[in-house]
Amino acid sequence: MDRRKFLGSSTKQLVLLNLMGLATTKAMANKNNQETVNENKSIQYRVLGRTGIKIPIVSMGVMNANNPNLIKGAWESGMRHFDTAWDYQNGNNEIMIGNVFNDLNIRRKDFTISTKITLEGASVSNGKQRKKLFLERFDESLSRLRMDYVDILYYHAASEPEQTNDPYIMEAFTELKANKKIRFAGFSTHSYWPDLVIDAVDKNFYDVILLSFNYSMFQDQKVFDTLELAYKAGIGLIAMKTQCHQDWYKRDLPEDQQKYYEEHRMNAALLKWALRYEFITTAIPGFTTYQQLEEDISVAYDLSFTKEEEEFFESKDVKLAIQSVCRHCGKCISSCPNNVDIPSLMRTHMYSLSYGNLLKAKQTLSQIESGKGLDICKDCGECTGKCHFRVPVQNHIHDLKEIYC
Repeated sequence: MDRRKFLGSSTKQLVLLNLMGLATTKAMANKNNQETVNENKSIQYRVLGRTGIKIPIVSMGVMNANNPNLIKGAWESGMRHFDTAWDYQNGNNEIMIGNVFNDLNIRRKDFTISTKITLEGASVSNGKQRKKLFLERFDESLSRLRMDYVDILYYHAASEPEQTNDPYIMEAFTELKANKKIRFAGFSTHSYWPDLVIDAVDKNFYDVILLSFNYSMFQDQKVFDTLELAYKAGIGLIAMKTQCHQDWYKRDLPEDQQKYYEEHRMNAALLKWALRYEFITTAIPGFTTYQQLEEDISVAYDLSFTKEEEEFFESKDVKLAIQSVCRHCGKCISSCPNNVDIPSLMRTHMYSLSYGNLLKAKQTLSQIESGKGLDICKDCGECTGKCHFRVPVQNHIHDLKEIYC
């Protein structure tokens, strides 16, 4: 039987059984230990740096999901690592995950959970108060997850070494490890991260880093050199934003190629591209449908490119169009006379118009410093924002003004 057809049918059957209440605990326990999809292919696992955690190369980013049965389907398909955060869906994302794994009755050591604590928008200047807030929010996360510990805790959305090297936050991580409430400490970043990662390698405090890594970076040698450096230092690297959820291919590719490069055809190819670099342990694509789940998990069995995918990556038009995916390098800020936080506005645009996650978009928008966001843009007669590459900054800001102003 064709591997993809087998995977699709088996996943759907398991999900259907679960929805009907016919998948017994024993049957699911048997599935837990089954890594082979057929006689020829198995899910590929990698070890997450010095943590020693062994997980499949494709994991679930749960941020955009609101269907608990999709999480069950991900588990039953072979995913073992699930990523969430304190602020996703105002805490309901963690609650959903906790309820799912409680219902599945799986041994805690058989799955890996990561969550994130953000201090964005908190405006806490006192170090002791920052630590207190960080710990309080983590206790809320544990309560929602209905767990005694998480495997990986991230300081969320770091952009400067001053944040990751905050002695009060580092104290919090150290105490949580000592109390066995977390196994490993990490940080996530949405910014252009090479300098941040190089600093982390030098300080040797963080065990795991969650960062954006996708095909838009294919010409950036500093990115590859930095990832190699962190990998050799034993830091576990997890990739997000791997599939460039943007409308770049619809907007920038020639019309006769747009149908050929429809999103559902590109998702697997882009995910494969990121995972073919072995310094990346796993990726956390944020699928929201069973079809997307099947497309993503299929990559865990085989990273080789199809002929169609090879043509996709060799296309000069694709190489040019992919430059319109924001890399959050920050070079655009100087093009605005008011130094508006354009990268955060581009993230807001991605969450609202690419992901369809309006709550996360609103949260991101609200965390932008006053005088650096749409409060300035709404009264600006002519936007001068420009990208160092090809991101249509002015168009995206216009879209946001239409939605939020």
